[in-house]
Amino acid sequence: MRRLERLEPEVRTGKIEQACMRYGLGKNSMRKVADEAGAVIRIGKSYLVNFQKVDEYMDRMSE
Repeated sequence: MRRLERLEPEVRTGKIEQACMRYGLGKNSMRKVADEAGAVIRIGKSYLVNFQKVDEYMDRMSE
């Protein structure tokens, strides 16, 4: 019998605090990077960051 592996869904978006922890930046720097990357998602008062777009932006910056 095969053992089924439980796959965790990849987190694609998160709040600004989660993005700060993920990238090691402060809130102001993270907001600037997210804006430059086009990764900001606003739903009402909620400010979310698309991690995939920020990852791509960081990769382009490091080349």
